[in-house]
Amino acid sequence: MTQTLRCRYVVLLGLIFAVLWFGSLEYRRLIDPDEGRYAEIPREMVVSGDWLTPRLNGLKYFEKPPLQYWATATAFTLFGEHQWTARLWSALTGFCGILFTIAATGRLFNPTTGWIAGAVLASSLLWNLIGHINTLDMGVSAFLAAAVFALCLAQRDDATPAESRRWQDGAWVLLALATLSKGLIGIVLPAATVVLYAVWQRDWGFIARIRPWRGLALLLFITAPWFIAVSIANPEFAHFFFIHEHLQRFLTKVHHRYEPMWYFIPILMIGIMPWLGSLLPGLKAGFARNVSQRFQPQRFLLVWVVLVFVFFSVSDSKLASYILPIFPALAALVALHLGR
Repeated sequence: MTQTLRCRYVVLLGLIFAVLWFGSLEYRRLIDPDEGRYAEIPREMVVSGDWLTPRLNGLKYFEKPPLQYWATATAFTLFGEHQWTARLWSALTGFCGILFTIAATGRLFNPTTGWIAGAVLASSLLWNLIGHINTLDMGVSAFLAAAVFALCLAQRDDATPAESRRWQDGAWVLLALATLSKGLIGIVLPAATVVLYAVWQRDWGFIARIRPWRGLALLLFITAPWFIAVSIANPEFAHFFFIHEHLQRFLTKVHHRYEPMWYFIPILMIGIMPWLGSLLPGLKAGFARNVSQRFQPQRFLLVWVVLVFVFFSVSDSKLASYILPIFPALAALVALHLGR
């Protein structure tokens, strides 16, 4: 098969998949409370013209940052208020997450592994389900996963200095978007992954190689304007957002979402269907070490998967979609096993 013909097949396959992925967004009414809530907040932004302070039924709503509200409000403005425009951001970020997983996994390992990873992620039950529901979890998951992959691409042994810098800056931009999507997990979880990987590999220079000061400056340049502006306009915001919505959510049962520590085990097993049989072999593939390479991307992805799973398992607030950010990395590990 010639290269041109292969490219045509890839484009055709992508178009068919896009039709299937986006074609079902209008087929059912919005589900209360989440889909209705995350459609009403951007609707009120459009009506009021106030895109700074999120409101729900006229009351200030500070539980989450505004990125998805802005995106949905933009969709309402451009295309009108429909069920499909309310779900468009989740569907778009989920779709792009699959494409980025294909590209990044193929670059980190080999093209075949990349295509397998895309197939695994696209068909995984939880990723597919949340990608067609109007919640905040798909957006933050796609940005976090893309940031983790970008960081891996930046640290590749064969990356040129310029290429490494571009991918590293891209990772920090993606972390900023994750932070604007759902808060501090956008930086806390990736930072903890970097530290744990450095400890496991005894690679103490790894932390310096991600250019933390440059990256934090870039992240603050993107995120700080809204946090500062909304705090000035609403003095009560900082305490509610950072204390109530982060510390108390994680450490207490104030949100009435307590579940036992094993709660995410069946969620993971069901969510990874139909690839459950490859789950443990995929995790095992993450332990492998390539002695010819300094950076071990499979180990970094494994640290990310385990850390996020454990973090939300010990939290006193649990919802099934909280572990969604691990699925692209998990798909890459499963593909690494299947490709062999």
